[in-house]
Amino acid sequence: MKQQQNQKQKQKQGQGQKQKQGQKRKQKPPERSIWRLILRIMAIVFGLWLLLVIWGLLFAWRRLPCYQPAKQHVAVGQPLSNFDYGLLADSHARPYIVELETESGGAVLLYGAEHTQDPADPQLADIRERWDAFKPDVALVESRLGIMFPGLMDPVETFGEPGAVAALAKRDKVELYSWEPTEEQRIQALLEQPFSRRQIALSVILGPYFGNLRHGKPADPDAWIAEYVRKRGSLPGIEGEISTVAELNAAWDAEFPDGPDWRAVSDQYGLPGYLARVDGNMVRDEHLLQGLLDLAGQGRRVFVIAGSAHAVKLDAVLRSSLGLGTAAPEAALDDEALRSVQDNF
Repeated sequence: MKQQQNQKQKQKQGQGQKQKQGQKRKQKPPERSIWRLILRIMAIVFGLWLLLVIWGLLFAWRRLPCYQPAKQHVAVGQPLSNFDYGLLADSHARPYIVELETESGGAVLLYGAEHTQDPADPQLADIRERWDAFKPDVALVESRLGIMFPGLMDPVETFGEPGAVAALAKRDKVELYSWEPTEEQRIQALLEQPFSRRQIALSVILGPYFGNLRHGKPADPDAWIAEYVRKRGSLPGIEGEISTVAELNAAWDAEFPDGPDWRAVSDQYGLPGYLARVDGNMVRDEHLLQGLLDLAGQGRRVFVIAGSAHAVKLDAVLRSSLGLGTAAPEAALDDEALRSVQDNF
């Protein structure tokens, strides 16, 4: 009897040990559980990142190509210079709109806007209404825009009114280009003017800052301009003149020893010294004119967004070059303003 009892106890003890061993096997080491959790989190993060990359490749906006005319067209006259435009700047209509239809079936709607980054600006509703009525098959916008994620970013807050027109073009699947010349084309034209390479380099690098200041001063102007020093300071024709923000400051101080500080300069109120005589817009206006003559000559319907100054400068030369008369920008002025302009000549 005792032997049987001892055997039963041993059997129970053996079974208990086996159960404990089985439980131990079932229990996962805590280190392994932590690593599996980390790997799962990493897999989820990678998956989300991959989806974001794919979404960005499919839908994100990118820098626009510059429209390049197939050939050089003969223009009847040229755009107004900065000086001539200055005589009209305080009197012309804003926005300034030029809408033309050619006998060959081409059409141009040049919307000269007041620059804005306010999505509630009344101009934007007007732009949308005119776009829908005009039914363009190609759009040209000022600047080359850049990276933007629709749905996460507002095109007007990001790029101003050109962003609004770009959004319309994408919505309606209309061809979309920048009307700007390439930076290389622009710099080569500027170097033909009577200024030094250093002076042209200052104008090219600081131009975006002068234009952006009307929307508010950056918290750190030096950090803001550093990107343009890097991108534009190495462009052919001015490379090596200004490579750092420190060199930019030194070049500015050499050109403007009595001030002002470049950080406080806005092109909204005119530029100081020689910068007022560097006609950086003439090459842009001439390039836009060539693009419009090229596209309208092909029978295309072209919707253009540009600052109001560009529309005023191009009005007369565009009309005459398309064979539509010689109406001048003064037509947008009242009689008193027109007499004032004429008295200045």
